[in-house]
Amino acid sequence: MDLQFFDQERIVAASSTGCVTVFLHHQNNQTLSVSQQWTAAHYHTGPGSPSCSSAPCTGVVCSSPEIVTVGEDGRINLFRVDHKEAVRTIDNADSSTLHAVTFLRTPEILTVNSIGQLKIWDFRQQGNEPSQILSLTGDRMPLHCVDRHPNQQHVVATGGQDGMLSIWDVRQGTMPVSLLKAHEAEMWEVHFHASNPDHLFTCSEDGSLWHWDASTDVPEKSLLFHQGGRNSTFLSHSISNQANVHQSLISSWLSTDPAKDRIEITSLLPSRTLSVNSLDVLGPCLVCGTDAEAIYVTRQLFS
Repeated sequence: MDLQFFDQERIVAASSTGCVTVFLHHQNNQTLSVSQQWTAAHYHTGPGSPSCSSAPCTGVVCSSPEIVTVGEDGRINLFRVDHKEAVRTIDNADSSTLHAVTFLRTPEILTVNSIGQLKIWDFRQQGNEPSQILSLTGDRMPLHCVDRHPNQQHVVATGGQDGMLSIWDVRQGTMPVSLLKAHEAEMWEVHFHASNPDHLFTCSEDGSLWHWDASTDVPEKSLLFHQGGRNSTFLSHSISNQANVHQSLISSWLSTDPAKDRIEITSLLPSRTLSVNSLDVLGPCLVCGTDAEAIYVTRQLFS
């Protein structure tokens, strides 16, 4: 269900069986061995479920030496790679499915769930309550993915069942700063570029893979969409007023004057394919995987 490097040699995998495994990669013969495993990290309990039936582990995030996992059971686990048991478990963290997790800062994590909520959890606090809850108003649309801006930890992007891209400022308000009309079906993954965070990448069930460019040094181009040379107008609306924040501190993603919203969107796949389920980006390269069992690699994102 999810996969992340822990360090140069270890990979953490989240399984639909509720199991979380740390694999050791042996470079000399290109094999994997299990170095640590928590077999029942996520499980259902209570009426209607057999005693401890496994629940899928839907997301994992690593910040050495810690690993945080979330699952369909609404449980949050904090593991340390050298400990056999969980260091901390928040059992009823959510009554709905937790779909994804990311670190906000070292002791704080951020989760998204199936009723459109974004919750911040502080492991320094003893209780089982989130320190903050943000949510999409209205339809309680499930959120499937989340990523934090690499330099500005208060800026967060999420995507969900309606394909919309939501940008949040967790320092203020409980609603997204802006909602950008994006894909025509579920958004499965969203990623800021680690070293060039004015660039963001999303992929969807509708078979599309998009590169969003919000860099302010581009000429005036208010929301253009490029696909095979055609430009089409693009919908954006901001739902809060940031005028009180000093302009120089605002990330390009938090600019909320539609006249200044210069976001260029480029489709990275030549034609519609089956669902694009996952993507990753490093330097000028992007890789994604689809339901067609195809892997696509883009090697010159910024050319």
